[in-house]
Formats: sequence, structure tokens, C-alpha cells
Amino acid sequence: MKNFQCKKCATLIQNSKQPNSSGCSAGGFHQWNNLGDVGNTNYQCKKCSTLVQSNRLPSSSGCISGGFHQWNKL
Repeated sequence: MKNFQCKKCATLIQNSKQPNSSGCSAGGFHQWNNLGDVGNTNYQCKKCSTLVQSNRLPSSSGCISGGFHQWNKL
């Protein structure tokens, strides 16, 4: 399983493959960003407050607050 987050609406989904792109609440299509594998350690972005459970530091690309995620291990 992987963590996917839409760069437009911030929806976070855990799925084995990239989710369907239709129906973004921010309009048009979702723009999914693969944050990495699902795991047991919690990480939270300082900028957008996204909370992800991952085995290791999630990908920093695609922060919905602009630029890159800044992950803190919780």
C-alpha cells in the first residue's frame, strides 16, 4: 500500500495503485502525488499539517501549501 495525496484538494488515500483522478472537489481532476509506502510511523508536515503513516520519511514533493513538505516524525 502507498500514500497518495491530491495536490489540489489535499485528499489523502492509502491504496495499492494510483487512485482514479476524476471528481476532485477543487475542480476538474485530482493530481495525485505518491508520498511513499504505508507504515507504522506518523509524520506530519509543518506547512500543511498533512498526517501520513509511513515506514520512512515520505516524499517531500507536492505540498498543498506550496513547494515541498517539511515532515516531522511524531
